[in-house]
Amino acid sequence: MAQDAGFQFYAHLADSASRQPVVYATVNLYDAQKNVIASGYSDERGAIKIENIRRPPALLEISATSYKTLEKSLSWPAGRQSLDLGTIVLVTAPENLQQVIVSGRRRLVEQKPGMLVYRAGNDPANQGGTAADVLRKAPILSVDAQGNVSMRGSASLRILVNGKFSGQMARSPADALNMIPANIIEAVEIVTNPSAKYDAEGTAGVINIITRKGTNNTTGAMELSLSNLNQMFNPRIEFTSGKWNVSVHGHLHRLRTKNQADYWRTHLSDSSLLYQEWRGDNAAPHGSADFTVVYDADSLTEWSLGVNMSVGNWPSYNTILNNTFEANRSLRESYKQYTTYTDRYFNTDINLAYKKKMQRPGNELVVQAQWSPGKSRAPYLAALTDQTGAVYYREDNSNRIRNNEWTLQADYVVPLNTKYTLETGVKGIWRAAGNRYRVQANSGAGWTEVSDRTDYFSNAQQVAAGYGLAKATLGKWYLEGGLRYEQTFMSGTLERAAQHFSQQFGNLVPTATVTRKLTADQNLSLSYTKRITRPYIVDMNPNVNASDSKNLSSGNPDLRPEITHQVELVHGLNTGRSFFLNSSLFWRKTDNSIIEYSSTDAAGIVMTRKENLAGNTSYGANVSATTMPVAWMTLNGGLSGYYVNYESGALGVHNDGWVGSVDFNTAVRFPKRYSAQATFYYYGRKINLQGDASAQAYYSASVKKDWSRPKLSLTLLTVNPFNAYVPQDVWVRTAGFYSHSRDRYYTREFKLTLNWEFGLQGSNDRGPKISNDDIHSNNRR
Repeated sequence: MAQDAGFQFYAHLADSASRQPVVYATVNLYDAQKNVIASGYSDERGAIKIENIRRPPALLEISATSYKTLEKSLSWPAGRQSLDLGTIVLVTAPENLQQVIVSGRRRLVEQKPGMLVYRAGNDPANQGGTAADVLRKAPILSVDAQGNVSMRGSASLRILVNGKFSGQMARSPADALNMIPANIIEAVEIVTNPSAKYDAEGTAGVINIITRKGTNNTTGAMELSLSNLNQMFNPRIEFTSGKWNVSVHGHLHRLRTKNQADYWRTHLSDSSLLYQEWRGDNAAPHGSADFTVVYDADSLTEWSLGVNMSVGNWPSYNTILNNTFEANRSLRESYKQYTTYTDRYFNTDINLAYKKKMQRPGNELVVQAQWSPGKSRAPYLAALTDQTGAVYYREDNSNRIRNNEWTLQADYVVPLNTKYTLETGVKGIWRAAGNRYRVQANSGAGWTEVSDRTDYFSNAQQVAAGYGLAKATLGKWYLEGGLRYEQTFMSGTLERAAQHFSQQFGNLVPTATVTRKLTADQNLSLSYTKRITRPYIVDMNPNVNASDSKNLSSGNPDLRPEITHQVELVHGLNTGRSFFLNSSLFWRKTDNSIIEYSSTDAAGIVMTRKENLAGNTSYGANVSATTMPVAWMTLNGGLSGYYVNYESGALGVHNDGWVGSVDFNTAVRFPKRYSAQATFYYYGRKINLQGDASAQAYYSASVKKDWSRPKLSLTLLTVNPFNAYVPQDVWVRTAGFYSHSRDRYYTREFKLTLNWEFGLQGSNDRGPKISNDDIHSNNRR
């Protein structure tokens, strides 16, 4: 009878230096033939509890981010059903060559409670790129040619870096991701159903990019990357002295973007046709720096200060040929527009945190404060010329944006006993932003101000939040339930127009997760969450962008937040290092969706701005897998398919359809420290309320050579070598017009990257970070 109950294994994980719990470490138990017979994770207190094991294990393997992988032979006591190893200490992992070799045998994708984790640090090809390149390899996520990230077809998500949401990420995620070098990224957490601890923002979910930690000694690296599209220099240095830990990361980047498009638009009122040729070839210099100081007052008390700065100059020099034809296709109008547009910005995030760990393992208090000032300018100068090349109209749009954001946050975790844990916290956010814009026009008689397009728009937003979260581990069951309440106050003023708006609303956000361990290597999880998406100043700014005189865009000060309900069923299969499979079914419903809505006026000019005019429902499935058929090869990939349905009762518009995507990656290690990697991504069409866009495909291959003394690596990478550009067709259908755009993104690239690392690498906790993931950001450049 005892044998039928199975065997039990218990232990507790602790950091070798601080003796604090190591949470969510992956634990595998093998038999004598190295077959996985059971697996699990350490909980919030570092405890390991694996029961119903089929037969006595012979080998224990424990792996965790920033720690050395531990392998230990087990000797099971005769006649006993359980084994308790007590406290097992894990040592921080030096990033020497041996770790690089070991990482080639470690799994790239893991499942943890409520999330998938892509171990980017275990992928030897993640050098010479940016965070956008890393996210392309992560399961469930899609990154298009412009760097825009989406999850299961939705771009409404929060992207954090070490748990922190920056002003630059709110302003433009695509630009911010280009400022994070790939070689400093340790892991990417993809949270599909966030708990009540997270801010309620982000209808699709949360992405947390975890960077490499501080070191035990003076260490550093320099990376130089050169290609026909990118030139990058990424220095970093980290050191520890006594109770102090300091790390500095830098990133200098010049990015070339070359795009072309042909655009046709038919106006249904008179059957006239607009044809445009759009050409752009630009280079954008930008950079960022990250400075972190951690002071360990004692083994239980920690202070940390983090400063991140980003600066950029994103020019855009474009030429647009405009031809308008009558219904019989005779030429009505022809002119060229030359536009000079420059987006300059400087953003800073300053974070101060205090962490106090109590004597009871897992019991801790964290208090944080953050200040995020920023400023930007995005002026453009447009000139229209006739068929002879003479300029007959000029427009100058000058604008300046300044913003300030303060955040205070406190979180407290208390384990009631070995089975139950409670978490609670409060948070306050104060935001203030203003945009002073002025438009001047010159039709040949001198510059005059366009009064109805000149104003000062100020916007303020305050958020007060509190949450409670309960967790329970009951045998084969893991239960988690939480409740979060957020009260939001929003106001804005158009100074010259003497217009003022304000609104306030409260949102009660419940979350729940139930997980059942089916066997030693399988589990099933059901989750529910409610999410909200608030508009950001970019979405609300009424300044009209007329850099394309036939296609205008503007923000909407009257936007309201959107509400989303999501349910997810996840099955996980983990047979250790040899095979991992994650399968999920999801359903998502969004009310009051914030969408881009296009309409045309009597002159045939199209205006696009954000509106709350529709709802959408989607459901589908995802499958992600990783396997090692042989010791020197890793294969991983994923499949995704989902149905999207947009419905607007106010407009009487409906659009729906199925979307699919495929990604595949293989890495191979050769003798003499050579390695190679090949990847392929296929992103299915995009569907929105008024149209859709065609699929896109990418592929790449790389070869890498490592040297041990000095520690150098040289990587040759090629992206889309047999295609000059990635094409995409975009269709828009409205009551007033029908349009078709054929876009071309020139992404063919040949890149050479040299990386030099020095010193003895280690790791340390870099301290807590504030995560302001509660606002809707502009996810398009």
